[in-house]
This record gives sequence, C-alpha cells and structure tokens, in this order.
Amino acid sequence: MPVDKEKTVRTSVIVPADLYQRVQTLAASNDVSAAWIVRHALTEFLAGHEGKQAIPLKLGPGGSHPPGDRGRKRT
Repeated sequence: MPVDKEKTVRTSVIVPADLYQRVQTLAASNDVSAAWIVRHALTEFLAGHEGKQAIPLKLGPGGSHPPGDRGRKRT
C-alpha cells in the first residue's frame, strides 16, 4: 500500500497494549510497518461498511469502550 505523502495526514489512536503488540507482531512477521497494518485494516473496515449510515459499535475483548464511552470524539 504505497503512501503519497502529499495526500496523507498523521493521526494517533489509543489502543489497548495487547492490540498494539498484536499489530507490532503482525507487522514484523510480514516485513511491513505497523502504520501499513493500520492503514490496511482501516481500508478494509471502511470498504466493508461502504454506504452504511450506522455500524455496529459493540467491540470484542480488548477493544471494548469504557462504561459511558461510546467511542465518540471528545471536544
């Protein structure tokens, strides 16, 4: 997945330590960057939800929202 640096933005996310480690392990075993893994995962996720107004927000183990936090952006 080539990156056009003129058409990209940098972002950050907070993830559970176990998820971070899984991304790092997968990236290392495939000789790609963790950023590549995350870009690929986001691309696949968004493609699977193309045209949908709502998505299921119930996350599995290690990805659950804290009580009262529905994953909304904080202002």
